[in-house]
Amino acid sequence: MRFFFVLIFVITSVVAQCATTDSISLSSSISHPLIHSLSFSTGIDYVVSSVDDDIREKIPSNEKIYVHSAIPVNLRYSFSFTNPHIRNYFPGGYQGISVGVLNLGVAESQGFSKAYKNIGYPVLAYIFQGAPFYKFGKGFSLNYEWNFGASFGWKPWSEETKYFNLTVGSHVNAYLNLNLSLLWQLNKNTGIFGGVGVSHFSNGNTSFPNPGINSFGLRVGLVYTLNPLENGFPDVLPDTIKKKKLEYDISLWGASRKRVYRGGEEPVLLPGHFACAGISFAPMFNLNTWWRVGGSLDIQWDQSSDMKRNYIEGSTTQDIRFTTPNFFRQISCGISAHGELQMPIFALNIGIGYNIIAPWENRNFYQNITLKTYLCRNIFLNVGYQLRNFYQQSSLMLGLGLSL
Repeated sequence: MRFFFVLIFVITSVVAQCATTDSISLSSSISHPLIHSLSFSTGIDYVVSSVDDDIREKIPSNEKIYVHSAIPVNLRYSFSFTNPHIRNYFPGGYQGISVGVLNLGVAESQGFSKAYKNIGYPVLAYIFQGAPFYKFGKGFSLNYEWNFGASFGWKPWSEETKYFNLTVGSHVNAYLNLNLSLLWQLNKNTGIFGGVGVSHFSNGNTSFPNPGINSFGLRVGLVYTLNPLENGFPDVLPDTIKKKKLEYDISLWGASRKRVYRGGEEPVLLPGHFACAGISFAPMFNLNTWWRVGGSLDIQWDQSSDMKRNYIEGSTTQDIRFTTPNFFRQISCGISAHGELQMPIFALNIGIGYNIIAPWENRNFYQNITLKTYLCRNIFLNVGYQLRNFYQQSSLMLGLGLSL
């Protein structure tokens, strides 16, 4: 998992210079240079765990210790396109990379020292993209922004820290964030912003425990543009990006997951990891430059499927055993509906589906959220996460896709 996130950042930095979108080059040129900016952001968050896992419900509630505050600090680099063809997507849009730290427990008595000892001192590394959502006037706008990346330096849950660390099961966790902020451009170079943000940290069900950490709070920051255009951005050209009305996406993904067996009197965390993989075929209809909608046929394989049927009678919680089901009893087939927001380089896809052919325990609803990073016009990296029935953790979705 750590290698994958490092690979994402390396590839993304290369994509900014060499990728193409609808035959429009994203690389800088003399006639359409990139605009470079540096920024700093911080804030104050209220922190909560997503949920207490059922295996740890045996810990008395009065013995559980939580940290409820955090201060994120981030240093960021971003670039904006001046090419009017590309700026058709989102006028004033920007994208970039950032590093930061998450100071847990700093607003509580002895909170930071407790968090540092038991949970760690997370370091963030992520990509981000944003744009004006609504412009009130010259130099004043309401902006959205999303962040996606990894956080390093967590201390995993252990028997020694179980009363305090109820949420983190791995050294590396995924990081997701959404912000809504007001930007006030003081002059050509300098702007200030402030707003609200929501964050989520989890390991994608690759380690136990994984209820995840959620936080929400205030954000403030300063942005400095290194090379602003003297005469402002060129006008956006209407209808210059031509797309086919109907496109077809084919994506492949794979991952590993932990599994808890809940068929006995008590839930049991199974040793090792279970492989899973999938392939999807999705006709997608382009509503306009920004939005696509469509459906998908999804075929998935899960090595841990059909456990209740394959449980060996006489097994104990200390020595739980299963027979291996045949391949076809590990396959699920579902259909899903999708909506997709398209941006330069990236696309954000959300889907809701139902397994119509599957082992009984997998015959349910599933939900996917996926970030696509386009390496070129038709090929994209696929990084996502899947839930079952809107709340049950399933697995990561890491792979490649082709758009035709």
